[in-house]
Amino acid sequence: MAFESKKNDVSKFTQGAWVSMLGAEFKIARAGNPEYEQALEESGYRKAETPAEKQAALLKAVAKGILKDWREVVADGQPIECTTDNAVAVLEENPDLLNRLISEANDLSHYRRQDTAKQAKTPRTTSSS
Repeated sequence: MAFESKKNDVSKFTQGAWVSMLGAEFKIARAGNPEYEQALEESGYRKAETPAEKQAALLKAVAKGILKDWREVVADGQPIECTTDNAVAVLEENPDLLNRLISEANDLSHYRRQDTAKQAKTPRTTSSS
């Protein structure tokens, strides 16, 4: 078996991949992507001193850098637009969603290329040099 170096769709790292969970669909970018790292910096997460400041900064960074879109997220039966402010509000009220988003953002299987299964498997070779 060979290591497939092109198994990930790296565009999904920042653009996100759709994941169904908790009765809705969320477009989730990979944890550690440049936009998320920038959002962490801008939110003041790394300089926050109190747990409350750290939590507020994390919510904003996740809302800006990881959660790219959603479907079927509602309030009082009405759809909510996926904006950074709306996402922060939804995440504040749903800590289970925050934890799931971070967990899913770390799951590389969401960012795999769809065509890797079709790629031909090459036999093992050894170098003669």
